Amino acid sequence: MGMILFVHGMGHSDDRYYWRGWADLLRTTLSCFGLDLREEHFGGVYYYDLVPGPRSAGTVSGDLRSQITALRERALQEFSLSRFSFNEGVKSVKKLADYVVDNFGDIITYLYIDKTHYAVNNRLYEAIYNSGGQVQLISYSLGSIVCYCALKENEEAAKKVSHLIMLGSPLFWFKHGVAERTGFGARPAVTRFTNIAGILDIAFPHMVPRLIDSLDEHIEITISFDPVKGHKEYLAHDKMLNLLAREIKKGWV
Repeated sequence: MGMILFVHGMGHSDDRYYWRGWADLLRTTLSCFGLDLREEHFGGVYYYDLVPGPRSAGTVSGDLRSQITALRERALQEFSLSRFSFNEGVKSVKKLADYVVDNFGDIITYLYIDKTHYAVNNRLYEAIYNSGGQVQLISYSLGSIVCYCALKENEEAAKKVSHLIMLGSPLFWFKHGVAERTGFGARPAVTRFTNIAGILDIAFPHMVPRLIDSLDEHIEITISFDPVKGHKEYLAHDKMLNLLAREIKKGWV
């Protein structure tokens, strides 16, 4: 029987078992869809210890500082021109742009520092190989970038993934860094590949199909009218859990 692995997103936490709360909620919902799983069918990939925030003392090179500055400037421009009315005020737009960069900044170390990149990838591969069977990966936020890159770089591991589900993926913001690592041509060698996007999510996950044209399914859903809350609440309410349960059942082996 298969296993469901969560792959976390932005920020830092010492809790290696962050995924248990998500698993409990999802397990209850899955039972309503006729999929009764035990606790041992769930797990999580933890990599906070491998990806230091690039703004932390001693971890930021001049090149990384330039990357973060450029990303903040681009974020501000994109929000101003593409998502928000100037009537909402430049201050509000800048706050949202800063939120994107400050919270997604630690992924720059994953994309641009080889040692970190390979260490995080190996943590994912280890979890997949130790699962003992087919795996469904629920990759949230930055975790979607990790899964996409890592599985493109290891076909053997990808073939053990029956379903890769991306939630709130900020792939749009980091498309240049991802392109340098693996590109957007062929899809990962997973059996099924799904992108779930909150329409008002600050991470722009609805842009993923413009970068990846080989998705099996792209689903847009309104989670919250607040762009920040819309990014944080993918695993926090019944509407989303029901959708996720349906998708998991499609890829269950």
